[in-house]
Amino acid sequence: MSDLNNPSDGGKTGLKVGMAILTLFLVAAIGGIYHFSNESNTHAHKTLQLKSELAELNDEKLGLEAEVSQVTTNYEVETEKNTELETKIVAAEEKIKGLKSRIFKIKKALSKAKISNEEMQQRIAELNTSKEELFAEITALQTNNKDLVAAKESLNVELIVVNDEKTELTAKLENLNVKNTKMQARLFTLAPAGFQATSFQIQVAGRKEKLTTKAKQARAIKVDFDLANIPTALQKEHEIYLVVTDGEGIPVKKIASTPMDVPTADGALKVEVAGVETIALNENQKISMAFQPTDKMDAGLYNVALWSNAGYLGSAAFSLR
Repeated sequence: MSDLNNPSDGGKTGLKVGMAILTLFLVAAIGGIYHFSNESNTHAHKTLQLKSELAELNDEKLGLEAEVSQVTTNYEVETEKNTELETKIVAAEEKIKGLKSRIFKIKKALSKAKISNEEMQQRIAELNTSKEELFAEITALQTNNKDLVAAKESLNVELIVVNDEKTELTAKLENLNVKNTKMQARLFTLAPAGFQATSFQIQVAGRKEKLTTKAKQARAIKVDFDLANIPTALQKEHEIYLVVTDGEGIPVKKIASTPMDVPTADGALKVEVAGVETIALNENQKISMAFQPTDKMDAGLYNVALWSNAGYLGSAAFSLR
């Protein structure tokens, strides 16, 4: 009882309690300061780490820009090799513009530090994929260019051969025309019909009726001509005969023909007729006749001659290569 009534002991107890509370506050304060300092250091470390990663990503971005620039340069070099690739190159340039636009967006996002490392890696992967696609396309363009160059060289060789053939055929055709002129003059004397065929046009059609000069492609041969200034006494129904021979005047075996007699001053002349038309003639008219080979034609010179039941009308030469 004496201890409870002793005020000195109560004061000491209160002081101890106060000291204990103060000590707890100090410990809490120190712990808070330490925690805040630790968090601040962690944040600073993360900031430095992020800046370092951003710098590395920026370097990689610059590297990609350089590679894309080199790809663009290579691409432009390829365009100079063959103008036929311009369309594909324009498409590739559009892809490059798209890459530049993506790079610009990445750069902008980096400057604001709003893009995550995962997103950056994903975009870099996309750029790498696009770069590989461009390399693959350039490789394909280079292959196509080589094929085109090879085809061009082959065509040049073929063109030389064709030009040689054309020169040879032109010389033979000129010679045939000279012979034909002499023969016509003789025939007009021996078997004059009283009118002539003029303005010859000879067209050779291949598959799908496309015109050709190649003998093996010939499917039908059409002969257009004019009959003009026909005397009144001869303006009546006539039979027109189409005769086809080679450059030496020999009937062509690969053209179906029928032997028929045509009139001359010395009597009937037997010829191989490839086509016959019965036509009521006026003073002037345009006429078309045609024939079809029974087999592939041979390259060389040919002559078409026109006769009627009144006599010789005229002829023209053509060539096939």
